[in-house]
Amino acid sequence: MRSVTVSRRVFLAGAGAVAAAPRAVFGQARRVFRFGVVGCGGRGSGAVRDITRAAERLGHQAVLVAAADYFVDKARAVCRANGCDESRAFGGAAGYREVLASDAEIVLLAAPPVFRPLHAEACVKAGKHIFAEKPVATDPAGLRRFLKVVEAAQAAKLSILSGTCHRHNSRALRQIGPVRNGVIGEIRGGVVYRCHGAMSSSNYLRRRRPEDTNASYMANNWYHFREMSADHLTEQAVHEIDLANWFIGRLPERAMGIGARHQRSTGNTYDCFGIDYDYGSGLHVHAVARQINGCFDRCCALLSGTTGQIDVLGSKILRPNGVSEPFPFDEQAVAGRDDNMYVMEHADFLAGLLSGNLLQEGEQVAMATASGMLGTLAAYTGQMVRLSDLLTNAESPFYNMNAAVRAEDFETGEVAAVAEGKPSVPGQPEK
Repeated sequence: MRSVTVSRRVFLAGAGAVAAAPRAVFGQARRVFRFGVVGCGGRGSGAVRDITRAAERLGHQAVLVAAADYFVDKARAVCRANGCDESRAFGGAAGYREVLASDAEIVLLAAPPVFRPLHAEACVKAGKHIFAEKPVATDPAGLRRFLKVVEAAQAAKLSILSGTCHRHNSRALRQIGPVRNGVIGEIRGGVVYRCHGAMSSSNYLRRRRPEDTNASYMANNWYHFREMSADHLTEQAVHEIDLANWFIGRLPERAMGIGARHQRSTGNTYDCFGIDYDYGSGLHVHAVARQINGCFDRCCALLSGTTGQIDVLGSKILRPNGVSEPFPFDEQAVAGRDDNMYVMEHADFLAGLLSGNLLQEGEQVAMATASGMLGTLAAYTGQMVRLSDLLTNAESPFYNMNAAVRAEDFETGEVAAVAEGKPSVPGQPEK
């Protein structure tokens, strides 16, 4: 059984070697990276642009050779926009297999999160390097499955770039060294916020059409079903939670919290969460996530140490006496980089392929996903949930608290109907 202990590379990634990677490959013969994409919505089409720009930044080229989406028109649109013949656009739940059969050496995985473990597993079997958008699972079984994929990728010398993009953010990279060196003393607590309006635009909220099957409706309105998205604490607030994990240097051991559904009009996800993450040794981080229109917005990670408090992506240190002073950034850590973290993450990824120093961020994104899932299940049930309950303790009720809808069901067409407007009720058993 896999240990909950996570290697320190999960927390040190990005602090030094990653920052230097893009500068190590200039002057090499021009190389053409051939890549495919699975999932052609906003994030997938964005990742196509990002990897293309990243290759150009390094003096090389990235060429899209195949695209797949459950809805083939989206795949065709991405092909048209990026110079790929539309005959290389594939639809349906099995379209990813056509991408894997292509000559792509890299595959960008940006389909709804429920598909991530299956698609990543298939990529490794096909010998493809992977960009895995966050989160990488929607339930504990998927999380454990993805961790096995990570081990298989490492054994096959395949690189995994994760969607936890702040690990490549220049502002974070300039801060992490000084914080590790004690600029705010020992970190004793923090608060992370992911509060903004409801994801109710046409890009996210898509009501059921008369022609929709269960499969097509859930694939089209995936964000609003926890079976498809893992809910927004895991799908969105994962960024701020991952920042806290990275700067603290370890994972939360347990979580308890609350959540509620107020304004959602489709699906079964919550509108808001309040989670207490316990990192052990008296260190707690509170996570506040809310998607409700007309409310105060805030997205950040605040960490308090024995000698000061910082906003992880800010520019000041607040000292205990109330005096604010400039943060002593480590500018050397970001020399030669720019501030577009979406491009820089792919630049670091490609630089690793060029140099042979492969990025291995699979465990990193899996543990960020696990942290979000830990809080989500605590809110759903009203119980204290431990990280070991998700990863190793097969006797825990949370170990098998898995979604009724699986990625494989979309290929067989046997996707069960999920009741809308019926979120989890704390204190009542999950069904």
